Amino acid sequence: MSSVRNVPTTILTGFFGVGKTTAIKSMLTRKPPHETWAVLINEFGEVSVDQAAIEKESISDNVIIQEIPGGCMCCMMNVPMQVGILEILRRIKPDRLLIEPTGIGHPAGILDELRSPQLSTTLNVKAVICLVDPRHALDSRIQSVNVFNDQIHLADILVASKADMADADELKFFYEWAEQLFPPKLRILEARNGDLDLLLLDLDTENTKAPLFPHAHGHVHTELAAKQEKIVIELGKPHRALNQGLGYQGCGWIFSAEEVFDKEMLIDLLGPPGLWGLPKGAVIERLKGVFRVEKGWVLVDRVNSEFTLSEIAYRNDSRLEVVVSEHLKADWDELERCLMKCSIG
Repeated sequence: MSSVRNVPTTILTGFFGVGKTTAIKSMLTRKPPHETWAVLINEFGEVSVDQAAIEKESISDNVIIQEIPGGCMCCMMNVPMQVGILEILRRIKPDRLLIEPTGIGHPAGILDELRSPQLSTTLNVKAVICLVDPRHALDSRIQSVNVFNDQIHLADILVASKADMADADELKFFYEWAEQLFPPKLRILEARNGDLDLLLLDLDTENTKAPLFPHAHGHVHTELAAKQEKIVIELGKPHRALNQGLGYQGCGWIFSAEEVFDKEMLIDLLGPPGLWGLPKGAVIERLKGVFRVEKGWVLVDRVNSEFTLSEIAYRNDSRLEVVVSEHLKADWDELERCLMKCSIG
């Protein structure tokens, strides 16, 4: 490890569905071809979808993507994150490291770990980038979440992500709010389709800020976070994993690689207005999945009532992760039955 020192390291934080994965994917397509970059991804649920969503076929060579499944990398005593980072550093000696925590990941614990004696000489922590959706950043339901407030507070760079989907008034209110934040940000800017200037990755951080809510991150409880064995999945019998914590609950499925789904039935099931198995009018904090359909593979992405479906180069197994408030009465059995009705063999 002595040969690896001062690797530029950037944390990209942000609440559910703000476009962190899209931004990282965009950066990877524009990285210098001679450099090797590593990406460490943590998702709330046990079933990783973001790693699948970053298509290796559409990004530059010399990119290593590694996930920390099940829960928040700022919790669980930081052991999974440290192990993940050390493994990447030993294996490939990257020129740059990008870290994408879960949408309810508290950046304070991550920053403390990156600056710990075990990693401080190996990593050069750069400016923390926080993405927000300007259409929803001032929503009282989001503003009341302590983790969201600390994501904003500890950020050096604040980005109005999905600016192409916001109107002029929403962007105006975003800038008025952002410019009143204290301490002030190094940069306040907007991004469209995740296109952030790569020069932002070289800005230095302001490391004197302390979290407003240091105990807000709590713990995420998962069913299988400690299990490492290979999961065997049969056709028609998906693997399911549940987790809960930080005010949210999630359910994920992994389907057999041989399972093929009807695309139109998936759209009807997973798109607005509702979702079988959840109460009418329930807010979908996050729904993301990749599915094998009759003519290829698709990525489904939903935040609340905003739903997109696009083709994807991923080819492995179909998988889905749904995150909602822990207060909702979720019938995951019913949703699974509906999902299997979309299977055409």
